[in-house]
Formats: sequence, structure tokens, C-alpha cells
Amino acid sequence: ACDDKNKNYPTDYVGFEHSMQSHFYSKSDKEETIEVKVIAVDKKKEDREVKLNIHQSNIPGIGTIYKLTNDRLTIKAGKKEAKTTIVLSPKKAIRGQVIQISCTPLWKGGQTSKLAIELMPK
Repeated sequence: ACDDKNKNYPTDYVGFEHSMQSHFYSKSDKEETIEVKVIAVDKKKEDREVKLNIHQSNIPGIGTIYKLTNDRLTIKAGKKEAKTTIVLSPKKAIRGQVIQISCTPLWKGGQTSKLAIELMPK
């Protein structure tokens, strides 16, 4: 029982590893990518698909600051994680802005998890 490293997650959890994280960006970069990891507590014999949704706030005069590269992810059979990326335009980013993303499993009984990524200049 002592080696149960997944005790912080509900049984059959599939979602974000953390609920908050920070991303430090360089204002001089034209584009940056932020890696987002979706984890599963247990390996399964079948693929599991989740839908990702990013809250996009279009700021007048600035436009789109970030975008999600995939809105669906598949955790392959026998695996416990999958990754996607968010493309960020650092020149448009505002200090302290928060990217909000949700992950919804595409099977009955799956719980939605949320991730907040705070943008901070280096």
C-alpha cells in the first residue's frame, strides 16, 4: 500500500496532471509552444479519447494570443499519457494572463478536469 503513488487522483482519473502551472515566455520570440500533458491513473487495454477546450479571449486590437493545436487527444492502449501543445504569440501576451483549458473524457462517467496556465514574461 505504501507504493500507491496515484493516491491523489480519483479511481479511473483521466485529465490534467496539475490544475495550475506557469509559463515563462520571452517577449522577443515570435512564437512559442507550451506542452500540455493529459494523464491517466491506470493503463487500459483500449484507446481512450478526450476532448480539449481552450477558453479563447480575443482582445480588441490585439487578436488571438494563443491557440490549441489539437482539440482531441488519444491515450493509446497500454499508455498513461498523451501530449498536445498550445501555440503562443509572446509579443501579444499580457503579463499575468491566464490560459484556461478543459479536458473532457469522451466516455460515460468521465469527469472534466481544468488547467490554468499563467503567462509570465522572463
